[in-house]
Amino acid sequence: MLTPIPWQERPAGSKDIMWRYTENPVIGRYDIPSSNSIFNSAVVRFGDGFAGVFRCDNKRVQMNIFAGFSKDGIHWDINHEPIKFVPGNTEMIDTG
Repeated sequence: MLTPIPWQERPAGSKDIMWRYTENPVIGRYDIPSSNSIFNSAVVRFGDGFAGVFRCDNKRVQMNIFAGFSKDGIHWDINHEPIKFVPGNTEMIDTG
């Protein structure tokens, strides 16, 4: 059985097209030791919970992408080491 996607109904009287979770932000800016700020980039269902990638700016304001995992979509464990990107086929970059 899939973990339900967290959801809150529209607040009473709200006419907004989109509304935020009342406990926002779900992830604090210092939730990993090196971070100055953390941004939710993408979250998907994964196994019996959720996986996400997060842009984390460190205290020197360098941006990196980190992986995170959650059982409920609200409480996250974000890896403390950034995702390591490996160069691949650079021929596709040439727009010549």
